[in-house]
Order: sequence, then structure tokens, then C-alpha cells
Amino acid sequence: SSLRTSLGSNRHSLGDSCIDLYAERVMIPRVSLLALLTGLSVLCVLLARHRRRRRRQRTRQLAKLLPEKVVVESSLVSTDGDELSSRKRWFSCLLATSVAWVTVFLCSFNSSTAIASSSMSAAQARPRIVFSFTTTPRGIDDMQPTVDALVQQEGDGFDAVYVVVPKTYRDQAVQIPEWLLDGKTKLNQTEFRGVTFATGTSPYHDKLKLIVLDTDFGPASKVLGTLLVEQDPDAIIVYGDDDRIYPTQLCERALHYTHKYPDDAIAVLGGWISAEDDLYCGRSLAVGVNSVSFVGGAGGVAVKRKFFGLEEKTMPAFEVA
Repeated sequence: SSLRTSLGSNRHSLGDSCIDLYAERVMIPRVSLLALLTGLSVLCVLLARHRRRRRRQRTRQLAKLLPEKVVVESSLVSTDGDELSSRKRWFSCLLATSVAWVTVFLCSFNSSTAIASSSMSAAQARPRIVFSFTTTPRGIDDMQPTVDALVQQEGDGFDAVYVVVPKTYRDQAVQIPEWLLDGKTKLNQTEFRGVTFATGTSPYHDKLKLIVLDTDFGPASKVLGTLLVEQDPDAIIVYGDDDRIYPTQLCERALHYTHKYPDDAIAVLGGWISAEDDLYCGRSLAVGVNSVSFVGGAGGVAVKRKFFGLEEKTMPAFEVA
């Protein structure tokens, strides 16, 4: 259940393609099947009404041609009508049962069942995969369920879960709760191309890592903070929000789709923005750019570290933020 865009692709330019894999694999089959069932139901109703009209016409013709046998014919028609009603009841029960079973199947269907735990062969090494999200004073005290879901993934899970915290938020110092960073844990101050930050492992879980930024980059911190510490070009970075409880198959899904589409960004939410979109962004696009595809970080986005460039080539991403 993902959306694939051409971000980072060598075969496409930015914004050339935007394919909703969830719609492609789940929603379109569901809607198609629902449309088929609706069409069959309407067709059955029309056929039943047509047969009823034909029987009425036959009854009237018989009544006109044989008036002395109206009583006999009426009784025969009544018998035929009872048989027709019985058939209609059986057909209605069969149709209702079929619709019920199909509805149960569609509701219980999970796209993860169609995905193997990993499409990589045993000969291929599992790439490093991490999750990253940022938080604010409003969410830092309530994000423990999100952390629990991320560190308890199926299989090997994420190699690391990064919590990116700004040192100050709107000119106020961010207080990190004790469960996330106790007094015994010390953060290591470092810098990357002029961007200063501190890192350390949380006592809550050995996979949980903290990145405290001296500069607040806003919502973009969820991915920019991890770019500072992850330098493997093939590392997969999945970023999201601090108020979502992600499914336990998230890591395996990210591995599956990034292996299937190695040059693309994978996301749950996304779409297009045109240069004339006054409702959403006005004229915020550069002159000469007609449209771009974008991804929404709330549902989760999987990218590769090399998409943002390495070493000094990473810095333009921070300038945009």
C-alpha cells in the first residue's frame, strides 16, 4: 500500500510519474468488483421486471381470447406466479449470500498478505533501513505508542529508529522526558557541514536513537536530521509522524517496494501540484515548472540516502528547508 513517484529516478525527471500502488493493487480491484456486482444486480432486477411484464401481457391476451376460461387461466397464472415468486426468493437469497461473502472478503483483505516478507533473494544482502520522525513539545510526551510500534516490527525490523528533536521550538527549550533520555545518558555533540547537533542512544530501547538539532528545520527535520548521521548511499530512510501508530509490517513493506522500485520514493500519500494551483500553493513553484509530484509524510515515506546526495551535495536540501 504505497505511492511511487519518480523522485531520485535516473529514468524519469521529477514529476514525470506518480503511481498510487495502493489504488493500483487494492482500491481498483475492489471498486471494479463492486461495480461488477452492482451491474449484475441491476441486470437481474431488469430481467425480473421484464419477465413479469411479459407474463402480465400473456395473461391479458389469454383473457381476451378465451373469456370463458378466465377463471381457469387465472388459477394457472396464480400457480405460475407462486413458482416465480419462489424462484425469485431463492435467487435473492443466493445473490445476498454472494454479496455478503464478497463483502467479507474485501473487508478482511489486507494488502500485506500479497507481499512476501521480502522479495530479496538470500544471496542479496539486506540493506540498512531506519525510521525517522521529528517531534515537538506538544507531541513528545504522547509519542510512546508510536515508538513501541516502530521498535516492535515483524522480522528484523528497523536497524534504528531516530527521534529528531529541536533544541528549541519557537524560542522555547524542548524538555525531553525521562523515559526517552535519563540523567545517565549523555549525548555526543557533533557537526556536519556546519550543522551542529547531538546524538545518543535512548535508554528506552537499544534501537531508539536521539538527534537533537541546534537549528529547528521545521517538519523537514524528520528526514534532514537523519541525513546528518546516515551516510550509506544505499541506506533506506523511512520517515513519518510522531502521532501515528504504524503497522508491524511497515519495515517489510518498505523493503519490498524499495527493492521492486530501486530508483523511486515510496509513500502512502501523494499527488501533484500545478503551477496554477491557487488553492494550495499559488505561485510557489519555480518559473518554468508546470507541475511537480509530492509525497505526504504522515503515512510514511521510504527514500534512499543517495537521493539527497552525499557529503557537500546534501546541503541544498537544508537550504530548501
